[in-house]
Amino acid sequence: MFDGYIPSSLRDNIVVRDWIPQHDLLANKKLRAFVSHVGMNGMYETLYYGVPVVAMPLYGDQFDDAIEMVQKGVALYVDYNNLTVDDLYNKLQRVIHEPSFREKAERISRLMQDRPRSPVQEAGDWIEYALRHESLAHLRPYSSQLPWYQYFLVDVAVFLVLVVLVVIMVIKYTLRLMCWMCCRRDKKQKTQ
Repeated sequence: MFDGYIPSSLRDNIVVRDWIPQHDLLANKKLRAFVSHVGMNGMYETLYYGVPVVAMPLYGDQFDDAIEMVQKGVALYVDYNNLTVDDLYNKLQRVIHEPSFREKAERISRLMQDRPRSPVQEAGDWIEYALRHESLAHLRPYSSQLPWYQYFLVDVAVFLVLVVLVVIMVIKYTLRLMCWMCCRRDKKQKTQ
């Protein structure tokens, strides 16, 4: 629930909501720019609808997604850690008023939406393909043929545990040997 401060001078064209369905928002033809953290799904959705972006990544793969969108010419990057009102405002104005951002976003949108066959037709084609052929072993992933201990990486885990145990044993016996040699030397010095 949004409980932040909402200025009374807020214009009528600015809407503050707890949650807005992103698809509906991006599909709105009046939307001129989108400020986003550019997660993978958000990136594809904004490209699909041809909306220019002010990218403000927060963590993980979002930084790579933001850089990719900047390289495609559909976004400008804003560093969240050094964010200023002026920087955000200026980048938003550029994305809105420079036509190259909208043109490139719309071009990518046309490429994504231009499908020779609908998803339903494509699914039907694959079902018919499967029915025409008895064995589809070439379409099964290799992982389905692995024994359970390889599929769940038990063999790798056992190997790593053994390596750690060997290292611990080597360190233990090395320390014992060093202690034995030191104690032996001390005994020789005491007897002399």
